[in-house]
Amino acid sequence: MNERDIFLRHVGQTSQNPLLLHIDRAEGIYLYDVNGRRYIDLCSGVSVSNLGHRHPVVVKAVKEQIDRYMHLMVYGEFVESPQVQYAKLLIDNLPHNLNSVYFVNSGSEAIEGAMKLAKRYTGRHEIISFWNAYHGSTQGALSIMGDLDFTRAFRPLLPDIRRLDFGVEEQLDQITENTAAVVIEPIQSEAGVLIPSKQYMKALRHLHFVQHLDILQLLEGILCRRRLVKLH
Repeated sequence: MNERDIFLRHVGQTSQNPLLLHIDRAEGIYLYDVNGRRYIDLCSGVSVSNLGHRHPVVVKAVKEQIDRYMHLMVYGEFVESPQVQYAKLLIDNLPHNLNSVYFVNSGSEAIEGAMKLAKRYTGRHEIISFWNAYHGSTQGALSIMGDLDFTRAFRPLLPDIRRLDFGVEEQLDQITENTAAVVIEPIQSEAGVLIPSKQYMKALRHLHFVQHLDILQLLEGILCRRRLVKLH
């Protein structure tokens, strides 16, 4: 068997029709297959390589870090300089009340952690989400997804989930003293890059229940990134 056959037989695919490009190397915005054919990469590793493949500054930093240490311990036990400095850089560019960073591997993992934190912090269980939202593919993330085509095959999902129509201020009164958190994409991605009005976001923020019952607002942007922000 060649590598293509091995891939199809032994590597789990995430779609019925995988692209099957056999990549040999990547540089900048280009992918090169084993026959030397060049492709413009419009996915950038789903934004992981948004500075371009093998950016020299990134390659240099990775090589320098490998020469010191790689994985050491589970999260939050050792003081590891790259992690500490990255956290400080983020905190220095965030509002003063956002002062702690919890690093995770994926958007789904971030959502799962945020939902658990909301339930533990508030002691409540109801999660508010929105129709047509996309939050990831793990069980908890699927439970607050707003597209039935994504979730139908994985039921039963988590209980105590209430969905509202995105951007409809009149429905915000469904957020009550039973709500632990409201999970919202400031810009809905899968629905077609939908941007709510500033008035809607302000109304959500200043609801009586949200302010006085410590209902958490989880602002999530797994897919839709409007721009790169220079942090230094």
